[in-house]
Amino acid sequence: MLDYRLQTFLTLCETGNYTRTAEILNLTQPAVSQHIKFLEDYYQAALIAKKGKSFALTEAGRALQDYARTLSANSQRIFSLLDRIKNRVKGLNFGATLTIGECMLPPILSRIIAADPETEISMYVENTHVLQKMLWDGQIDFALLEGHFNRSQFESKLIANEAFTAVCSPANKLAAQSSAIEDLLDQTLILREPGSGTRDILEQALYHHNLTVHDFKHRIVVGNMTAIKELCRQNMGITFMYREAVRKELSQGTLTEISLEDFQISHPFNFVYLKNSPDQAHIEYWFDQIIKLRESI
Repeated sequence: MLDYRLQTFLTLCETGNYTRTAEILNLTQPAVSQHIKFLEDYYQAALIAKKGKSFALTEAGRALQDYARTLSANSQRIFSLLDRIKNRVKGLNFGATLTIGECMLPPILSRIIAADPETEISMYVENTHVLQKMLWDGQIDFALLEGHFNRSQFESKLIANEAFTAVCSPANKLAAQSSAIEDLLDQTLILREPGSGTRDILEQALYHHNLTVHDFKHRIVVGNMTAIKELCRQNMGITFMYREAVRKELSQGTLTEISLEDFQISHPFNFVYLKNSPDQAHIEYWFDQIIKLRESI
């Protein structure tokens, strides 16, 4: 159970505003200040450094924020753990980024369900940023991420290294030639929204070539992978995706991989969970199951 004063502190960290914190927690503003003062006295460390009308966390404040986040998330997971024990439920409650959720996981989940139809499954498909917050909030037990994440705050296990490639319609002029990354800049780039793992990896790769997504002639932002592939198939532009996400289209010839001379990228798919989880055995069990089932498909 999270101490109410720590909850006040966490809410203040999120809002950055004493008045807004008081409104959310149904407290007076002096009560918020008293809670922070109590924590500073108890831990004998300044947590807040005021800068005019705003404030910043001190080093001690940032450390307490990390600790309180972990405690809050674990408190939520303890309820889930005890509920599973009480009701003898074999629960699977997790999140996945779009590529993993739509391409890698369906055959794995079908085998889990076939082996034990009573397993209760809750899967949330969101971008990397949202899933990290869900982990912190204790809403999910683990997440399968394709993007960059905060390794100082989470434990992780490698699932696989996946090739990241450029694809286009077979009708596109780039389909029949070898190109440099600069040759693609006169194309319309179809890409995911900010915060998605796929976009983050693309932007990092372009950065190493002194490029950004804004160097492309036109850009279309789409938050749905199926729609992106269909637009490419209709030759409305090109995109960058994990090969796993377009394996079917490449084998059927409805999309073609663009041969790039100077753009060879692979990136890990990671199994990510909060450090010091009270449900470590449950989390590791599902990691082992996912790995075994993926290898058997």
